[in-house]
Amino acid sequence: MYSIQKLTLLISLIILPLTASAVVLEQAPLDNGDGSLSVGPSGVQIATDDFQFASDVKLTKISWWGSYDSAAPATESLTVRIFADDGFGNPQSSFLFESVFSGNGDSSGGLTDLFGGAVYQYDLGVNQVLQGNTDYYLSVFNNDGNQGWYWLESAAGNNTGWSRAADGDAWNFDSATLNMSFQLTADTISIPEPFTLSLMILPMLWLAGLARRKIDWHKPPIA
Repeated sequence: MYSIQKLTLLISLIILPLTASAVVLEQAPLDNGDGSLSVGPSGVQIATDDFQFASDVKLTKISWWGSYDSAAPATESLTVRIFADDGFGNPQSSFLFESVFSGNGDSSGGLTDLFGGAVYQYDLGVNQVLQGNTDYYLSVFNNDGNQGWYWLESAAGNNTGWSRAADGDAWNFDSATLNMSFQLTADTISIPEPFTLSLMILPMLWLAGLARRKIDWHKPPIA
């Protein structure tokens, strides 16, 4: 009986949906592209055009790209926020999610901006659930007012965005701005296809039946 129990448990685990991380939205960085200044202490915060998902997702990583007027500082600090929609097609004044990237971006991708400056990729691990069929906006800005940091553009997007001077301000819509480069990674759920599932389960069912017959063969006769 113990073998049958183990096989039953194994079959149940196989049938359960599998969770894996995957890129769910990407506006790829444009090599030799322009950038939008986004420096909080200098009074410039930038937000992307809106995006949404068909169903709920749990974000696990946010990636974006940017460059500096000159060389990057020894330690970089950038604020990353996600805003919900205010009901009128704009980001809300208050953020839904906030985290700070502190460290160094990665320039090993070999990308450069419009002026030949090195482009850095930033990866931030997160754990944030976003609802499906809901508009959201991504904002990234540098926290060092002495550094001119530019969010690199992407060839993808609808050339709309928002900007504001400081926290709490209303966002200003811009219908002719650059598309910002970013990538969102989230946990997704996958269920094995019926044919694949049957190939996995049928041999186990056969083994379970064989084990059951062996148990029956050894049952004592009924008095």
